[in-house]
Amino acid sequence: MNARKVLLLILVIAVWALAACNMTFGDCYPVGEGTSGAGAGPGSEPRPVFTSSASGDFGADPQGGGEGKIACNEWELEDEEERPSDSSETPTRTSPETPRDQCPGAGDVGGAGATFLSCSGACSSKCPKPGMAHFVWVDFDSSFFTFVTTVEDDGRGAAGGYQQAKTNLNFKQVSSAGTREWSCPITIKMPLRTELMGKIDHLRAAELSEEITEEVAQLMDYNLPPGIFCDRFHRAVDAAFKFKYKGLGASVTK
Repeated sequence: MNARKVLLLILVIAVWALAACNMTFGDCYPVGEGTSGAGAGPGSEPRPVFTSSASGDFGADPQGGGEGKIACNEWELEDEEERPSDSSETPTRTSPETPRDQCPGAGDVGGAGATFLSCSGACSSKCPKPGMAHFVWVDFDSSFFTFVTTVEDDGRGAAGGYQQAKTNLNFKQVSSAGTREWSCPITIKMPLRTELMGKIDHLRAAELSEEITEEVAQLMDYNLPPGIFCDRFHRAVDAAFKFKYKGLGASVTK
């Protein structure tokens, strides 16, 4: 065999290899534009066809740069049709169910009022200092105590005038056994002008009331029935005013 025949044989093999690299089985279909089933028999709907003989450079997109993906073999089209079309069809992993709160109501400790939180059992993890017998959060705002003048100060004598504030203070006990809530009506009275402390306006009276009631609420027994609790709370607030501000002349009733 001479050199010319050898070169011709090599050229024929190269052309055959190049054609084999670009060979597909069946026509090329843009995904989503096929019939109701890949390889459907007679009676199937027509669909656009792009084959490997389309014009353009080798490896070029037969759709002229379109965004649609080309399936050049029937089995590729079948895989696309079996795959979920969007994320809504894709199975998602569900997170494990959140355990039931063993100490309901503890998240409201920061609200206005007084809350007793048991630090034993299931509620111990929600206390600021684990191991405490209990935790009490008290927040009575001075705005709760709206004082009004009941007797005008005539300016005579060492003291004069009178004022009072009526309100309801909220209390809560939270434990693993459940949540109890109640309120205590309270009336606080004091002079407008005192001999030892001078004039006591409405704002000052409200601030003193907030201070005393919060101090007493920190020390109360929240396991008592609401009626007994309120009765003891009234007496304790009255005693605290008389002990801490002896010259104020304040009194406390229901």
